Amino acid sequence: MKKQTKLLLYIGIVVIVLIAAIFLFSNQGRQGQETIKIGSFSKAIDYAPYLVAKNKGWFDNVAENYGTNVEYIEFQSLAPINEAFATNNIDLVFEAEAPAIVGKSAGIDLKIVDAGVFLTQEIIIPQDSSVQDVKGLEGKKIAVLAGTSAHYGLVNVLNENGLSATNVEIIDMTPPDAKVAFELGQVDAWAVWPPFPQQEEVSGKGKSLSGSKIFIQSVVVARGKFIEQNPEIEKDLLEVVSQAQEWIIENEAESQEIVAEELNLDLEVVVKSWPKHDFNPVFNEETKQDIKTKADFLYEQGIIKNQVDVESLVEVK
Repeated sequence: MKKQTKLLLYIGIVVIVLIAAIFLFSNQGRQGQETIKIGSFSKAIDYAPYLVAKNKGWFDNVAENYGTNVEYIEFQSLAPINEAFATNNIDLVFEAEAPAIVGKSAGIDLKIVDAGVFLTQEIIIPQDSSVQDVKGLEGKKIAVLAGTSAHYGLVNVLNENGLSATNVEIIDMTPPDAKVAFELGQVDAWAVWPPFPQQEEVSGKGKSLSGSKIFIQSVVVARGKFIEQNPEIEKDLLEVVSQAQEWIIENEAESQEIVAEELNLDLEVVVKSWPKHDFNPVFNEETKQDIKTKADFLYEQGIIKNQVDVESLVEVK
């Protein structure tokens, strides 16, 4: 009888061990990522898919499915983003393609894995400025955050109008500092993304400069090792981005309210900015070619020191 009891006890232990092993193996792909760190570059309306998904808790739902959580980070300049990528302190960032190109040129392990929004940026001037068009910027002081899509756009627009960066005084400033300088008359123009131009327009302090429209892609950038080690998590996060894009198109008014709340903006500013955005972007080989054109331009202009292999930067699936 004792032998039977021992045998049953032994069998019970083996069964428990087997069940535990099966559980561990079945969840192996759902572990290893302690925290999913998702960030954005400054404040921008084009982060609407990110902002809506964050507000709705959709990113958090993905994290819960993998037994982890999400940390949200807002960066105000380019250097901290590249540092975060290099030190494994960020996994996914919503930004324009130019900062991603700059990071890749610096040797940072990152990839553009999706398009969030396509949009139009512009250069703004004071409401009472005598400047009539881009050519009128010659010799003027222009605020822009170095290495950003606005920086690329500014230099490109100058070139298209027979000028170059040497014909103007470009002042590297974060948006909050540039806003103050612009409103105090310390700069003659400001190259920046929505919602900042619209804030100045709504307040009556600024207006769009004729001929300064710039096409930009707001993209999703991922740390190389993150997507290599967590392909299923990446897939689910990008599905959330697609879900948010569709929801925004179907729920425009509520989306605008969410973006206004998340960015602490007046709803009027968000509504005024909305038409400048395409919330149904197509991420394909044509998108990659546009990014290559911008990467080559940034290299030719000396804004980046090393030429970028776009095939290793952009991952179109």
